[in-house]
Amino acid sequence: MYTIYGYSTFNPLKVVIVAEELGIDYGYKYINLGKRENLDPTHLARHPFGKVPVLEHKGEFIHESAAICRYLANTNGKKLYSDDPLQAARIDALMDVMSIHIGRWLAVYFWEELIAPKFLDRVANPDALEEAKGWLDKQLPYLDGLLSNNNWLCGNQLSIADCFTFAYLTISDNTSISLDPYYNLSAWYENMRNRPSVQKAMALVFSTP
Repeated sequence: MYTIYGYSTFNPLKVVIVAEELGIDYGYKYINLGKRENLDPTHLARHPFGKVPVLEHKGEFIHESAAICRYLANTNGKKLYSDDPLQAARIDALMDVMSIHIGRWLAVYFWEELIAPKFLDRVANPDALEEAKGWLDKQLPYLDGLLSNNNWLCGNQLSIADCFTFAYLTISDNTSISLDPYYNLSAWYENMRNRPSVQKAMALVFSTP
């Protein structure tokens, strides 16, 4: 059995969506970041920086959401991934694009419009948002283009890259980011949201015990 340690944010959601899509037996343990449970020595033994998500499997702990998603796929017959090195590289590349580029700027909206007013007692920094919007205006068309002739981001089969990307884009649900200018991306996003596995994952991750 797998155990996922998480909190009510987009990073644990990536992992839980993959787990649901794979249909694996897993448990979910909520780590309350607001109460600093992540800094408890028990959790620091799972993740060196006290972050989530963390996956526990066979007595081992794996951290970083991309690595966890790949591990889940690789330990379940490479479903949602690929035996073909080229296709696996395409999936890896898109996950890197999300982590290093697009996800970085989406996270600015998450931090400035959701975290700062609630936890830092300040309004959003307009300069930070303007910079993030400028980059997203350049980078989101890339995702839209990937979907112009394919049902999924890396071809005609759902992959961990779709699960990973969807979780990042949930930031648009509660911030001023709009996916409306991107027809293909918006349609894909709604298609993902309507999947039973995704709905179950969102209900689990975004609910507070």
